[in-house]
Amino acid sequence: MKRCPNCNEYLSDEAIQCKTCLEYLDGKVRVDERCECGNLVAKLTENTVEIKCRRCKRIRIIPMDQLAERDRILLERAPREKIASAAETADRS
Repeated sequence: MKRCPNCNEYLSDEAIQCKTCLEYLDGKVRVDERCECGNLVAKLTENTVEIKCRRCKRIRIIPMDQLAERDRILLERAPREKIASAAETADRS
């Protein structure tokens, strides 16, 4: 077992990212998201997000403008109370 230098959480010896604070243990800034075990989950590029399927290993490429459109639609559908409580929670952090 090893400990995270940022939050002091106990981690497995193989971990490359802290499961609590989500900081990478080597201090590098990454443009991809990885699981605690090190497996690639998503890769961010300038114009896309590339997501890898865990089962079939195919990579799905999603354009950033499509993500922005999805976010806009979800925010329009969300009840105003949920948005307000989320904003309050973020302000407290």
